Amino acid sequence: MRLDVGQLGKRITQLRELHPERKSLSALAEAAGIAKSYLLKIERGEVENPGLNTLNSIARALGVTIADLLSPLEPARKPEGKVAVSNEREFARIVASAPKSLKAFLDEERASGRSVAADDVISLATVKFRGKAPGSVDDWRLLYLTLKKVGGGR
Repeated sequence: MRLDVGQLGKRITQLRELHPERKSLSALAEAAGIAKSYLLKIERGEVENPGLNTLNSIARALGVTIADLLSPLEPARKPEGKVAVSNEREFARIVASAPKSLKAFLDEERASGRSVAADDVISLATVKFRGKAPGSVDDWRLLYLTLKKVGGGR
C-alpha cells in the first residue's frame, strides 16, 4: 500500500487546527522535535516518505495515534444521510474543546428536536473569522443556518 502524502499532509493540518490548543505550525514542529520547514513540507505533501519516527513524533505531539494521522479527512456519509464519524474519540475531543457558546447552541438544537450532523459540528468548531470564533448562541445559529443554506440544506 502506497502512502498518499497529500492526504497525510492535509490530515496533519486538520488535526493541528482541531487540536484543543489550535497548535500553530511552529508549536507542533517544536513539540514533535522537527524543523518547522520540514513539517511545512509534510503538510504540503512534498515529503515522499516522512518516516515512522517522524509520524510517531507528530502524532504524539497532537495527542493522537499514527492510525489517526492516516484516517480519512472527512467523516463518511451513510446512505440515510447520517454521519458515521471515523474516530469517535477525536470527535469527542473536538466537541469538548468547542467554545461554550457553540455547546449551548448545540444543546438548544437538541432540546428543540433538531440535531446537528457530526460533520457540521466539526465545521462549526473550526470556524474562525479574523482569528475569532462566534461569541454567542445567536451568532452560531446564524452561521449554521447560513452554511446550511449555502450548502443546499433545508
